[in-house]
Amino acid sequence: MPEVKLDLSFKRADGGNSKISIEDAKADITEAQANSLMDLIIANNIFTPNGSSLTAKSKIELISTDVVEFAII
Repeated sequence: MPEVKLDLSFKRADGGNSKISIEDAKADITEAQANSLMDLIIANNIFTPNGSSLTAKSKIELISTDVVEFAII
């Protein structure tokens, strides 16, 4: 079963960049839902990495990785 991660990248008020990674994300999340989540995070100033507010969205990636684990014999 694939592992799914949602990476949300933001611009900060201090000119830097920050990324929030959500492990075990739903594989069927939509572009609109991801954008709405980022808008909510920015509007409510939920995170302030390095003491700086997140001010703008810069990238959204839904990453799916197939992992095959082999038995040790």
